[in-house]
Amino acid sequence: MSKGETTSNRALLIPGIFLLLGLTLTYFLQSSAREAAREALHDEFKFRVSEVLGNIDRRLQSYEQILESTAGLFAASNQVGRGDFVEYVRALKLEGKYPGIQGVGFAKVVQDKDKARHLSEMRASGPANYDIRPAGQRDLYTPIVYLEPSTSRNHRAIGFDMYSEPVRRAALDKARDEGKTEISGKVRLVQETDQDLQSGFLMYLPVYQRKAAHQTLEERRANLIGWVYAPFRMNDLMAGILGERFGEANAALNLAIFDGDSLQASRQMFNSNGQGHENAQFHAVQRIPLFGHQWTVVIDSLAPFDARMRSDKANIIALAGTIASLLLALVGWLLATARARALAIAHRMTEELQQSEAAQKRLNRALRLLSDCNMALVHAEEEYKLLSEICRLCVERGGYLMAWVGYAEQDAYKSVRPIAQSGYESGYLEKISISWADNEHGRGPTGTAIRSGRPNVNQNILTNPAMAPWREAASQRGYQSSVALPLICEARVLGALNVYAHDPGAFDPEELHLLEELANDLAYGIVALRTREEHAAAKDRLTFLDHFDSLTHLPNRLLLRDRFERAALTAKSAQETVCLLYLDLDRFKQVNDSLGYAVGDQVLVGVVERLRQCVPPAATISRVSGDEFVVLLAGNYDTTGIAVVANAIRDVFAEPLTIDAHVLNLSFSIGISLYPGDGEDFDTLLKHAHTAIGSAKEAGRNTYRFFTREMNAGLAEQIRLTGGLSNAVRHGEFLLHYQPQIDIRSGRITGAEALIRWQHPTDGLVPPGKFISLAERSGHIMQIGEWVLHEACRQGKVWMDQYPEAPVVAVNLSALQFKHGNVLDMVAKALATSGLRPDRLELELTESILLQDVEATMKTLRGLKALGLKLSIDDFGTGYSSLSYLKQLAIDKLKIDQSFVWDMLSDEDGASIVKAIIQLGHTLQLTVIAEGVETDAQLAFLNTVECDEAQGYLFSRPVPAEQLAKLLKNKETERA
Repeated sequence: MSKGETTSNRALLIPGIFLLLGLTLTYFLQSSAREAAREALHDEFKFRVSEVLGNIDRRLQSYEQILESTAGLFAASNQVGRGDFVEYVRALKLEGKYPGIQGVGFAKVVQDKDKARHLSEMRASGPANYDIRPAGQRDLYTPIVYLEPSTSRNHRAIGFDMYSEPVRRAALDKARDEGKTEISGKVRLVQETDQDLQSGFLMYLPVYQRKAAHQTLEERRANLIGWVYAPFRMNDLMAGILGERFGEANAALNLAIFDGDSLQASRQMFNSNGQGHENAQFHAVQRIPLFGHQWTVVIDSLAPFDARMRSDKANIIALAGTIASLLLALVGWLLATARARALAIAHRMTEELQQSEAAQKRLNRALRLLSDCNMALVHAEEEYKLLSEICRLCVERGGYLMAWVGYAEQDAYKSVRPIAQSGYESGYLEKISISWADNEHGRGPTGTAIRSGRPNVNQNILTNPAMAPWREAASQRGYQSSVALPLICEARVLGALNVYAHDPGAFDPEELHLLEELANDLAYGIVALRTREEHAAAKDRLTFLDHFDSLTHLPNRLLLRDRFERAALTAKSAQETVCLLYLDLDRFKQVNDSLGYAVGDQVLVGVVERLRQCVPPAATISRVSGDEFVVLLAGNYDTTGIAVVANAIRDVFAEPLTIDAHVLNLSFSIGISLYPGDGEDFDTLLKHAHTAIGSAKEAGRNTYRFFTREMNAGLAEQIRLTGGLSNAVRHGEFLLHYQPQIDIRSGRITGAEALIRWQHPTDGLVPPGKFISLAERSGHIMQIGEWVLHEACRQGKVWMDQYPEAPVVAVNLSALQFKHGNVLDMVAKALATSGLRPDRLELELTESILLQDVEATMKTLRGLKALGLKLSIDDFGTGYSSLSYLKQLAIDKLKIDQSFVWDMLSDEDGASIVKAIIQLGHTLQLTVIAEGVETDAQLAFLNTVECDEAQGYLFSRPVPAEQLAKLLKNKETERA
């Protein structure tokens, strides 16, 4: 050993001894502090365990109280119907007060001999497809008959025979025999689907016959009628039990629950984090008895909880001791190595000079690269070619090993999709997976640059921990360093330009600055190319919209006019016919009002698809307004051929159209005009075809009509009458006639429907059928309806003062009046002004009223009922009534439409419809009245099927109030 080496070793010995002694003392002091911190944390762990077990026990006790109160419902009633059960469970407000519970249900005991009767009763009062599942014959069934709240998940359980499954059956038998609450073992709930699958269990409480003894085992088995029960999903239950501390508990502790006393994986019901206890610092296993069953609860501490064992005091001791020891050792080392350090400084200065020369070369190379890339940007026409050219220049002009551009995708994985690359790649981009999410595959240079919006330099792939997922693939291809440059434009990161070098530490600040400038220029170029493409696409779109409908892509009115004019020129020279079929979609407004405009748009698209199936290929289909279409037929078509096309349109819509879950019956009213007979220019023919639609609608819709000259006369008549409505309102030209409503059994007049007439100054008495629809279109119906209500109430008060059993006055409300008028205030004012008792007024509503703004309609109808008046549904069966609405509304009467009454004696279907409406009304405890009764035979039939009231010409035509008073007086005389 040389003398220099010996001196060096002696100089290092004393600092080494100081360092060793200092570190040893520091170790013992900080170990003591850490042990004290562990004891304190262990006490907190035991408290957390006790708190969790207590919460589980208390919450399940509260769920038992829910079942006991529900069982009390059965004990207090002779029979608990579905409605009673629904209202009771709704009152419990489970979602707000008892998080974690899936619902409260009732499973009924059904003997095999009673199965058929049970199915019949359930299908009559509940779902028509109700059945006991699983199928098969058994001595005893325990189907679920009630389960609330009524959700799509809970619907799946109705009818399930819980006695058919061993785990459930064991809990059911035990609850029955012991007469108390029991919970089942681990099960898969019937409500579960393959999505968000969770373990579950059920809590049962037996229900015995009311006032029947159930003290002994035999009495309990003999008098059992079923069980009230509650299903639980373990994850939802534990989230509800832990409440606001659920997230805190998941972060600090791992909670696992097993069914019974076994810790097998198959018995596991819940695991908050999916982690075991092998590495936990604290571990607890507790077995808790719950309602005749046992759970094993395993609680482990997690890393965040264990990390709290680190003591700040111990860390301070360790840090201070280590620093002091190092400082003492450093002083000795500096004194011993002064000469060696001087030589090292000289060597380092030489290396820095060499590195400076290399950096200057790289900087010049980067400047040339930036210049060439700017030229590529100026001449770029396509985005992909631009990206490929930039990558090529980075490799060939910049001297880098590989370059590629990736775009940030907005998918769930937040992946980075390679778009272009150049250089030595050899499948690298195909094998790696890169994301810009904050996860392992997103913390590399590319993902970090996109996520942060700042360049990310990786000076050494071999030592950078963030490169771990790609290190092997990069090393195989010689990549030693890289930089990821975000492509940012208008504060949005499009992706990243990635450059790889074959030397570590290849990117100095000056070169990085130039590359950033390159990336900024590239991002601007990308956006400029996209903007140019968007402008071209927008121009094409505007050109399309000039001639086509944006929703259906059909020709619009402008293009239809052009095609008509071309067809007319051809037809004129060939002496042929051109036909316009104007199609108006019947009752489409009801679809928009009830289902929304989005569904309405889907309906229009579906309608166009069907039209294309039935019209000739050479025909033009055009959309001219919201729900109106025109079919242009050119060629040698006679009226028979045109009728064939119109019938084909009608027939193709005989099949309902299904949009999402909505099944819609659609039809068209069609008006037809012909060139040149009905007009020689486009506007005239279109107007005449539209005029013919009115005739088709008057004929009952879903049909077609050819234009005739008489239609123009009818249109002029409508315009004349509409113009006279304003004067009629101002001068009080309206009057009311009343048609009596008769109790079929007693013959007594129970009501009188107020029917308006117009005493026209020149036309005489005009019936409502000629002017009511005109008043609705012109808006006069609001003033007319208000006058009718006030006049009817005034007359009703006169009759109420004259006759002990005065008739109820029935007044029709227009759907337009109901939608736009303040009906509640108007009715209240009419009652107050006239003094008529509210129970002597009946408002007749059309079924279409129930389809518009359902929530506001319900509120208004409840307000009307609160006034004390009566409500009836007019022309029942001709619209779109919802039975659920009839149940929610306090409707008093259903009026059978006269079209059914006229057909009931000659058509078996008509008679069946009348019977069905009467039975439905009586089931809902409503009075049923038939209108349009004209013969004794009709009256006799209605009496046979137990219709309550009748109205029609058989009894009286609508008459003035004075004549109805005579009828009332005669009826009073007959009773006297």
